[in-house]
Amino acid sequence: MFVIEDFKKQLDGIGTLAPRTVKGKKIAQACYTRQVVTIVGLKTTTGRFLPVSHEGYSNETYVDKVSDLLGKDRAEFIGRKLKGIERRAHMNLFREMVESQQKDQGDQEVGWKAFFATHFGTKLEEGCTIPDKLCLACWNCSLFGGLESKVKKAATFSRIRYFDTFSIEDAAECVQTDDSPEQMAIGNVVYEDLAREGEEKARGAESFYRYEYVKAGTRFPFITIIESPTLLDIAGYLTAVRLADQHGYGKYSANHGKFASQFLAISTGYPLFSVLDMLAWAEKDDTSQLESHLEFETAVNAPVTLLDRADIDGIQKTLDGAFQDYVTALNS
Repeated sequence: MFVIEDFKKQLDGIGTLAPRTVKGKKIAQACYTRQVVTIVGLKTTTGRFLPVSHEGYSNETYVDKVSDLLGKDRAEFIGRKLKGIERRAHMNLFREMVESQQKDQGDQEVGWKAFFATHFGTKLEEGCTIPDKLCLACWNCSLFGGLESKVKKAATFSRIRYFDTFSIEDAAECVQTDDSPEQMAIGNVVYEDLAREGEEKARGAESFYRYEYVKAGTRFPFITIIESPTLLDIAGYLTAVRLADQHGYGKYSANHGKFASQFLAISTGYPLFSVLDMLAWAEKDDTSQLESHLEFETAVNAPVTLLDRADIDGIQKTLDGAFQDYVTALNS
C-alpha cells in the first residue's frame, strides 16, 4: 500500500487533462513535465494472429517478419498497429464510462456525444471519431494525440510511446506458412448479398484467399511509455489493453488476434533496457524471470517501481475514482 501511495505522488494531477481554450477552440494541452511512467509486459497469443503492415499479394497475405534478429527469424508486431487498436479500445472505454455515469445520475438522455458536445465543443451529431474527426480536447486525444485532418490548424501531441516488438519464438516455429505441414490457412470471402433479386451469387475460386498466421502461444514482450502521466492515464491504459486483447489485433481481427497480456512492471522512470534486451533475457532464462532484469531511471526523484501483481491490480482498480476526478475537473 505504501508503495502505491509513493507511486501516486510522482504523477501529475488529473486536472491537467482538462482542455484549455486556444483561439476559440478547446485543446487538450497537458502541462508537460519530465516525469514518465513505463509499463512493461508480455503479450501471448491465444489464437491465430496476423500482424500485417503491407499490401498483400494477389489473394495471399503474409505476416510481418524480420530476419536474423538475435540469431532468429521472428514475427514482427509494429508499434503503430498496437497503438491503433489500443486507442480505439481506450475510446470505447471512455464512452462507456461516460454513459455509465449518466445513468447513475439519473439523466433522462444518455449518450456520450452530448457529454462531448458539452465539455469538448464537438458537434452533437459527431462527437470525437477516430481517425478523421478527432476533437483534440478529450482524454483520449490528450493521451494519444491528434490533428485536424482538414484545416490542420490545431493539434495535440501524443503523450504515449509505443515500440515495435518481436516474437520470442523463431518464425519457423510460430508462423504457419507453406513450409509448415498444414501449410497456409484458407479463408472465404463473406459476401453481404449472396442472393440478389432471387438469384444466388455464385462462389468461385476468387472468393477464397490464403494467409499465413502467428500460432497461439507465441509471446511478444512490450514496453509502453506515458509522458506527463496522471493516475487516470495509467489506470485507463491498463484497462484498455484488456479490452483490446479481447477485440483482437492485426488483420482479420474480428476472428483472430486475441491475446492474454501480463503486466510485469509499472515504474515512474525510463527503462534502462529495450525490447531486444527482453528477447535476449528470454533466451537465457524462463520468461518468469524477466522482472529480475528490469531497471529504471528518472530525471526527477527516484523511480518507484511496482512489480507485485497486487500493486499493479490496485492501480487499475483506481479507474472509477480517477474518472470521477476528471469529470469534476471538467465541470469546474
